Amino acid sequence: MPLRPIKGHPGRFLDTASGQVLNIAEYREDDKYDTIFLPGADPNTPSVPGPVIAFGSQFIFFRDITAKRPIDCNFTQTSRLSAGEEMVVDRIGIYPRTSISGMGEALDVSLILPYEIPSVRSNDIMRVAENAFFRVEVNNILLTEGPAYKYPSGYGISGFSLDTPNFNIGVPSTAAAAKLVKTQSLTSRHEVIGYFIFHNHDWITQEPDGPESVQPITLFMPMLVTAFLHGLIKSAVNK
Repeated sequence: MPLRPIKGHPGRFLDTASGQVLNIAEYREDDKYDTIFLPGADPNTPSVPGPVIAFGSQFIFFRDITAKRPIDCNFTQTSRLSAGEEMVVDRIGIYPRTSISGMGEALDVSLILPYEIPSVRSNDIMRVAENAFFRVEVNNILLTEGPAYKYPSGYGISGFSLDTPNFNIGVPSTAAAAKLVKTQSLTSRHEVIGYFIFHNHDWITQEPDGPESVQPITLFMPMLVTAFLHGLIKSAVNK
């Protein structure tokens, strides 16, 4: 919901939806995040792509948090902030990245020739970033939705390498990631759900010069995709 500065009271904002007055000085800038897993090749047969991610497949953010570590998720309650925690969300982003293999290391290049590890990694990320659809709801009300590449997180590694070129959605700079025009206020009473969906592009088959068929997604390497809710967080210990 939109926040409006209160004239004559620096740092204080009015939540126009609830009427609550927020003191920004009590908040820290931070993220709430969760990660989903997309299956890739079997480490024992890395030359074979992983299971098909069928059209219509849907992966859920913020709901399945069981056994996840802080590197992948910092929600302690399913789809909700912790008790007493409050947040003002002003940016939403996703970050796809490759996962370690079942053997705990990157796949051997010699096992997946004629492909090379860098191209496999980049191509997998491109398949996910350019074919997935992302949707976020708060209390079953749409907050935002669109193609995955619409949601750069501003995070990621940037640079140059001869053996492991990097691929990312957008520029790895939080200043370059677009913010929500209207901020969203969250408390532990709000249920937030993120959907990562792979829709069918069957309309292309109807085009005169379109392909005869549209193939579902397959990945050569396991993938992780993290969704970030960025903004100002007030923890229960600060109240």
